Amino acid sequence: MKKKLICLITIAFSWLITSGLFAQGNINLSKSLSIDPDVVMGKLDNGLTYYIRKNVKPEHRVEMRLAVNTGSLYEDETQQGLAHFTEHMCFNGTRNFPKNELVSYLQSLGIKFGPNLNAYTSFGETVYQLQVPSDKEDLVEKGYQVLEDWAHNLTLDNKEIDKERGIITEEWRLGLGADDRMMKRYIPIILKNSRYAERLPIGKPEIIKNFKYQRLKIFITTGIVPI
Repeated sequence: MKKKLICLITIAFSWLITSGLFAQGNINLSKSLSIDPDVVMGKLDNGLTYYIRKNVKPEHRVEMRLAVNTGSLYEDETQQGLAHFTEHMCFNGTRNFPKNELVSYLQSLGIKFGPNLNAYTSFGETVYQLQVPSDKEDLVEKGYQVLEDWAHNLTLDNKEIDKERGIITEEWRLGLGADDRMMKRYIPIILKNSRYAERLPIGKPEIIKNFKYQRLKIFITTGIVPI
């Protein structure tokens, strides 16, 4: 998560430089990017937008992504870190995969946590990643079931929430060091007068350790409109 955050900041800084250069030329920055003609896209009745693109490699694999438009920018002062916390809870119990059954089930199919099964939280989105074998239709259907559970079927068991507090606190602790100290110096400059400078995805450890269970459930069901 920390490496990804640093990468995002680097990209943002590069964008500020290059956009300034482009503005001096004839490039129309207000023009929307065109869609790859090989991408099939549409919207379901429930509002979910989908994108499908055929790739021949890796063979016999389907890459699935669920992108949720919620990240740390949506958190209020008492919720800092809850978007990232929600990401973790997606692997700790859903309606169809209680507790850690999801990870155990997928690993039994040869799907490895990391390269084939993962997720990340950034400022404006949370993205879940799943790669499943495509040579068996039932496995592909299970993959869609996993994505549906991630979308709106979390169990949010209180005991599982308490277990995850320590894991995320340790993730925060491991991110401390020279990179973190430098980041805390340059982010307020690069992102001055921006909500981005105040809502790092990892959140605040005092909130992660002590938030009431209901705060997480309220965040998931309502969210906060970003400023």
